Amino acid sequence: CMFDLFLVTFIVTEAWFLWVLILVSQLELTDNNIRALGVLRIMRLVRILRLVKLFRFVPELFVIIRGIGIAVRAISLVFVLLGILIYVGAIGFRVLLEATSLGQLRFQTVTQAMGTLLVDCALSGTKGGPLMREAYSEHPIYAL
Repeated sequence: CMFDLFLVTFIVTEAWFLWVLILVSQLELTDNNIRALGVLRIMRLVRILRLVKLFRFVPELFVIIRGIGIAVRAISLVFVLLGILIYVGAIGFRVLLEATSLGQLRFQTVTQAMGTLLVDCALSGTKGGPLMREAYSEHPIYAL
């Protein structure tokens, strides 16, 4: 209870009283003044300690947050693998289609090739169908 009282007092002081004091005293906000206020803003992190108190009363919430952390780790690994796959594919298509009109249009640089593969193949609902048709019109081996 005392912790909550301290937290509310601090928040009210920072949000209302401090700014009213600055306006009434007509202080100019310079870099040094703002840095001093930055120290007070760091104290906002104390609010996170309320979560520890909440975890003590509702342990199921902690289990959910741990599950989210594990899921974020797995999803980030999938994104890294997708990025590596797109990068390798972009280099391959850049070299393979260098002398073709499709290569000049969509695979001119590795960055452009990565964008083409990401947007037209990985993220589009067509799953690269139109791009494969364009590659097939160049030569059937390019569409494989």
